[in-house]
Amino acid sequence: MTTADPYVCEHCDDSVPHQHVDEQPLVEGYRQDLLRAGLAVAGLGVVWVAAGVLLARDSAFGLMLGALAWAVATAIGLVAFLVMGGRRSAATAVIAGAIGTAAISPILALLVGFLTPGPIWARALTGGLGWLALSSLTTGVRTGRLRDQLTAHTRDGEAARSAVVRTGGRPSPYIEAGWLVATAIVFGLCIAATAALPLVTGVLVPLNAAFAVLSRRLQARAAEPPPLVR
Repeated sequence: MTTADPYVCEHCDDSVPHQHVDEQPLVEGYRQDLLRAGLAVAGLGVVWVAAGVLLARDSAFGLMLGALAWAVATAIGLVAFLVMGGRRSAATAVIAGAIGTAAISPILALLVGFLTPGPIWARALTGGLGWLALSSLTTGVRTGRLRDQLTAHTRDGEAARSAVVRTGGRPSPYIEAGWLVATAIVFGLCIAATAALPLVTGVLVPLNAAFAVLSRRLQARAAEPPPLVR
């Protein structure tokens, strides 16, 4: 092609100079990462369950309370997200939802610790496990749907694949799995702290909210696409 010849893309016949990214390996790699990250969380959950059965056999009620606490905290976060979504930007609504979930968590931890029988460490262990079990189950269902969607020949499937290509598969599923486990551990620690000293709940509420804001900002930074991806 000489300098006088117009630019024509060999892939799409576009006359504007641009780059093409091979979609298939990126999408397939992201699907595999989703699966591996989910299996890693499931494996940790199995180890946690084994520890709970061996060390805290009489505190199984705490597992149900921990799962219920996650459901309540998530519902409150969703309400905060919906309320703020009608007034502010989507990013602000997401942070508001995260703050709502995080702020109520120490109060729920106090209730779980109060209602669960057994020593403090057993309450923290089983309550945190219940939180992880339901949150990871919900995330696993969502991940399975996303993996199926990435291979579907539909408009939603095309949008999902485009998002993976555009962001370079960020944030990594492993990072999201890490935050999933971290929140369960934090909830277990909140149970232990509030069971030992209920007054500490007043300190943990704003501390947890600050942790939620920080984690959301870090996740948003991790989700930024690399400079070379177009």
